[in-house]
Amino acid sequence: MHDRLLQLQRDIYLYETREFVPGEKGVFSVDNSAMLYFFPVGGFFAISFYGVGHDHDYHVKMRDLGYDYNFAFGCLLDLLCEQENAEKVIALTFDGPDEGANGTNGWDFNRIINSGVTFPNLESFKVKLTDIGDHNQSIIDSGGTMNEDGMIARLLRKMPDLTTLAVPSAPDKSFFEIGRHPLRELVVQAGYSQQGFIENLAESDNFYQLQALDFSDLHDMYDGIPEHDFVDFEAYKKLFESSVFSSYKHFHFTLRNAALSREQLLELQKISSIQFKYIEKAKSRYASHLLR
Repeated sequence: MHDRLLQLQRDIYLYETREFVPGEKGVFSVDNSAMLYFFPVGGFFAISFYGVGHDHDYHVKMRDLGYDYNFAFGCLLDLLCEQENAEKVIALTFDGPDEGANGTNGWDFNRIINSGVTFPNLESFKVKLTDIGDHNQSIIDSGGTMNEDGMIARLLRKMPDLTTLAVPSAPDKSFFEIGRHPLRELVVQAGYSQQGFIENLAESDNFYQLQALDFSDLHDMYDGIPEHDFVDFEAYKKLFESSVFSSYKHFHFTLRNAALSREQLLELQKISSIQFKYIEKAKSRYASHLLR
């Protein structure tokens, strides 16, 4: 697999520096061009991808689609969909520039989901999160629909020993219907819909080893999100009263962007003795928008 990854690095560089028009060779940009990093860890590999995550046609091998499509991302997923390669991966990280269309930076893993591959040794799976200063919101995007559509649950089914998961969209209810799973650290941003995530987690018992949760409610970039779209106090209360927070004495919960009052936050802390950190709701704006 080492040689395959090296060759893919070379192929990605050639893709990024190809001629867009005859006689005009592309220029490699450290900030914006796709890149692949990997680190041998014993007989395994930790792999990091930097680029964009859209996929034009996951039914066709990327090398058959050619250079007019998102070559780097698709080729990496094709490589990972070969079982002998997937078995050697212990960490996958997907990051990239603040790029997107219509304010959205979507990550589509249908190539993996629609293959028969599993990742028996994968311990960490992380996808680019949205930073408060980003122009585009990062999400898990199933087939270009801008919906998560159960994709996170279907990925997790292929990762039976995953311990760390970080995703920019809240998973739907199917995430809690995959059976018992040894996940220990979970980082979730709501993306475009929190999908009842907190209440679904409170009612589940499948993540029996969960020790740390970092949850960000909706990121209001344009003052356009109704208050009722945010997770309500009763859902958080149900979570604090659930077995999720009583499983580990030193459970750590980080909550961001919640639509809660100071009094409600204090009431939650009184319910449970977990380590509870709250990060104030933050907004980013163009000054020109404030003039409108």
